[in-house]
Amino acid sequence: MKKHVHILLAAVLFLLSGCKEENEKNVIEFAVCADYPPFEYYENGKIVGFDIELAELIAKKLGKRAVFRDMQFLAIIVSVKNEMVDAAISALAVTKKREESCDFSEEYYSESFATVYKRDNPVTRSQLAEVKIVCQSGSTMEIWLRKNVPHVSLTTVDNNNQAIESLKAGHVDCVFMDEIQASTFCKKNPGLAYSPIAESGDGYAIAMKKGAHLKEKINDSLRKLTSEGEVEKLKRKWLTE
Repeated sequence: MKKHVHILLAAVLFLLSGCKEENEKNVIEFAVCADYPPFEYYENGKIVGFDIELAELIAKKLGKRAVFRDMQFLAIIVSVKNEMVDAAISALAVTKKREESCDFSEEYYSESFATVYKRDNPVTRSQLAEVKIVCQSGSTMEIWLRKNVPHVSLTTVDNNNQAIESLKAGHVDCVFMDEIQASTFCKKNPGLAYSPIAESGDGYAIAMKKGAHLKEKINDSLRKLTSEGEVEKLKRKWLTE
C-alpha cells in the first residue's frame, strides 16, 4: 500500500511540475495597478486599457499569453525585483531610482502632467504652491511636485480613484496626474475639469528584473508592433480625446 501511495504521490508531483513548466513556457505574468484609466482599469469586472492590450500583443508576438496580477502601485517594482512576476506594465515612467532596481524596455509613451479640479475652481501651475494637492504615492507626479514646488502642501494616496474622491469631497483643491488620465476622469465626472501643467521628461516603459533575457525580446516585439502600426492603433483607441 505504501508503495502505491508513493507512486501516486510521485505521479502527482510530476504532473504538477509539468503544469508549472508549461505555464512558465506559455505565459508572461505582468504586474499592474488597475486604477489608472485609460492605461489599466476595471470594466465589467475585467482589467482593460492601453497597457493591457499592448501587453497582450507583445505576449502574442512571443508565442505566449499575457496574464495580469493587480496590486498596489508601490508594490510593482518590488514584485519585479523579487521575481514574483515576469514584468510590469502599469504606466511606469522610467526614472533613475527605478532603474536601480529594474531594467526597462524602450519607451512606448511620453508622459505629461495636469491638475484636475472642480470646474468652478481651476488650479494652474502658478497656483501649485498655494493649494492643497493630492497624488498617487510613489508616482512620478509626487517626485515632480516635491522637486518643483517648494513647500508643497501634498497628500499622497494609494490610487487615483481615492485621489478623485478626495477632491470631490473637498479635502483638497486638485489632483495631480497624467494628462490623458485627467481627461478620462473628467469625462466620467462632469463637475471636474483639468489643465495641462508640464511635460515630465520621462516616458512609460515595461519593467523587468535586472539582466532579464526577456528585455530584448520585448523590445523586439515593441519595435515590430510600432512598425506595423499596432501601437498607433492602440493610441487612437485609448489615448485620443
